[in-house]
Amino acid sequence: MRNFRLAITIAMATLLLAGCSSNPAAPQTEPFELNGSWIYLGPSDAPHDLKVDGGAMTFTDVAGNWTSNWTIKSYDNELGHFQLAFSSGSGAYLPMGQSKSAAYDVSNSLLTVQFAEGVASYPPLQGLGTCTGATDGMPIPECKLYIKKN
Repeated sequence: MRNFRLAITIAMATLLLAGCSSNPAAPQTEPFELNGSWIYLGPSDAPHDLKVDGGAMTFTDVAGNWTSNWTIKSYDNELGHFQLAFSSGSGAYLPMGQSKSAAYDVSNSLLTVQFAEGVASYPPLQGLGTCTGATDGMPIPECKLYIKKN
């Protein structure tokens, strides 16, 4: 009898825990905080716009000479990281490569992004709000500064 009660208790606990894990009211993943349109401010690439929407990033030259489309493979708003995979491009587009990892910071409407080739690790974020070196004022490679479009 004692084993029977123990078996029923274990079965009820298992069912209760299984019900908790499939709770439809469980919180959803937060949307990517970079969703929207951004204008490139510098420091050294061609003027372009960035649009982040529905799991995709599109970089478009202001003069209409090039565009590149990327799939957002993962992101973490809290850590300020994302990973991209190249989808398609036309012209001499930016950024270049098949996959990118990036660290970013958003301060008010200003976005600083530090890209790195591949997705093995995230680059250190340098030059917040400037993308230029603190000691020499030179552009930081693969750093891009944007402002949010209204």
